[in-house]
Amino acid sequence: MRLGAIGWRRTGMAFAILAALAGLSLFFLVSRFLDPDALWKIVNGKCVPEQQQGTARHHCAEVDLSKGIDRGFAVLKDNAPTKPYNYLLIPTKRITGIEDAALMAPDAENYFEHAWAARSYLDAILKRNLDWNMVALAVNSAKDRSQNQLHIHVGCVRSDIRSALKDNEARLSQGWSPLTLPASDPPYVALKLMRDNLSGFNPFQALANGIPEARAAMGLQTIVVVGAVFRDESRGFYILSRHRQEGAPAHGEDLIDPACQLAKQTP
Repeated sequence: MRLGAIGWRRTGMAFAILAALAGLSLFFLVSRFLDPDALWKIVNGKCVPEQQQGTARHHCAEVDLSKGIDRGFAVLKDNAPTKPYNYLLIPTKRITGIEDAALMAPDAENYFEHAWAARSYLDAILKRNLDWNMVALAVNSAKDRSQNQLHIHVGCVRSDIRSALKDNEARLSQGWSPLTLPASDPPYVALKLMRDNLSGFNPFQALANGIPEARAAMGLQTIVVVGAVFRDESRGFYILSRHRQEGAPAHGEDLIDPACQLAKQTP
């Protein structure tokens, strides 16, 4: 009886500890959801100081301050339980989101270029090299995000979206054209970028310069960048966008598959 009682007490303590840890995790998740500056506090308050002080990196997978803090960026694992294979690319400069005028400056840092390079973290977590056309980057509109610090989602494109883009390749050009996606998704506009890098091509500015209505209301836009392998086997990108309308959010992150089934099903 004595050993049984001790066992029950230990079991009870174990459950109590697990419950406390679960409650702590839930607290942080809820805090992040409720606090629109949570990402900024992590990057600015924890990741950047760790990099500057040369201490062990506990919060971000990468912090690059090689061009200075105003042009730097951090790569952070998305800790949402429903996004096991997603990363975030976040500037180390205070930039609220897609509507921020800093992104329109002639010398603006090309965060999408850095986000595309960050796909290597997906390779590492999935333990395979993803095909070029398996990766997608997304920025949501100002009204369809929870955080007021620019963050580019880095993840796997949905398989049906990849198929739709491949089917529409002949209809798309280097200018913005209408794009119909699967029935569950609102229509987008898209263009083909027929080059294998984003150096010198800033998707924020390409949207603002190519669609006057978008420039006038950048906060209502979403941008998605998807790797492409064209019919001639050359590599490039599809750049997608849509304007937020009542009842139809501009939430490009929806085109990302958080479970990355495409990568798991393709050898």
